[in-house]
Formats: sequence, C-alpha cells, structure tokens
Amino acid sequence: MKTSLAAIASAIFFTCAPAFSQAAAPSADPAVVNATRQMLEAMKVRESMRTMMATMEQQMPAQMRASAAAAINANAGMTPAQKAEQLKKLDDAVATNTAQMHAVFSDPTLVDEMVNETVALYAETYTLDEIRQLTAFYASPVGQKMQANMPQLMARSFAISQRVLVPRMQKIMAANGQAAGK
Repeated sequence: MKTSLAAIASAIFFTCAPAFSQAAAPSADPAVVNATRQMLEAMKVRESMRTMMATMEQQMPAQMRASAAAAINANAGMTPAQKAEQLKKLDDAVATNTAQMHAVFSDPTLVDEMVNETVALYAETYTLDEIRQLTAFYASPVGQKMQANMPQLMARSFAISQRVLVPRMQKIMAANGQAAGK
C-alpha cells in the first residue's frame, strides 16, 4: 500500500506541476522565478491540485481495499477462514489509513510545500523567454481550455491504457503461468 501511495503522490506532483510559489531555491534567477509564478497563476495550479487531491482522497480507500483484497483472495496458500480474517484486518487498516490520508490531504501547508518544491524546478529548467512563452499559451483561450479539459483527458487516457495494455499483460502472465506449470 505504501508503494501505491507513493506512486499516486508522484503522479499528483508531476501532473499538477508546475505550481506557483511564494519562494524558490536561492540559485534560481529571481526574474525567472517571478515569471514562473505568473505562468503558474495562469494555469490555476493551486485549484487543480486541490481538486485532484479531493478526488484522490475519495477514491483511494476503495482502490487500496480492492487491490489488497485481490491479493488476499488470490493467495492459494490461505484457507477461506484465513482469507476472511485477513479481509477483516484489511478493512480495519483501510479505515485507519483513510483517516491518516485525510489528515495529509487536509493539511493547509501541503499545496504550499508542493508548490515551493516545484517552482524552482521550472525556474531552473526554462529560460525567462520560455517561461513567458508558456505563460502566453496558458493565459490564452486554448491554454485555458487545455487546463479545463486536462482532468477528463487524463482519466480517459488512463482508461484507454488499461483497455489496451492490460489484456496484453494478462497474455504474458498467462503464458508465463503455463510455462511455470510445465
């Protein structure tokens, strides 16, 4: 479960980034940092991050339970009674983890910290001119439309990857399972 939480947190970070900040690493050019802040404001990153985190907080408990329950139910070395006991423990753990995740997601400093870590990255990666070009794009009607549609596009892209990739991976796993059984 810790691995999936780390993966989800990384996804949020890189999906929502860049983000705007009150401060950046001292090595970044202040003009680039200021321009980066303007770009990130045009992108409405703070609002996007808050929305994404609220969605994740709602969806994660069911996803964690489903993933762990599938592993428990697939364990051929466990009896039905052991599986039932493990599923009960899982439900208790999910309840505890849900409360802990709520504390993380509702921390008012979370977005600020993520933003502070991100702004320097973009300020060090792009030149002042590139940041200004990106700002012009994100402030444009098509840039705003892209930002508005991004959550739906990402969700649908994920569904496509699941639909296309999972059957191929299942074929490989089935073939390897047959080979291992020989």
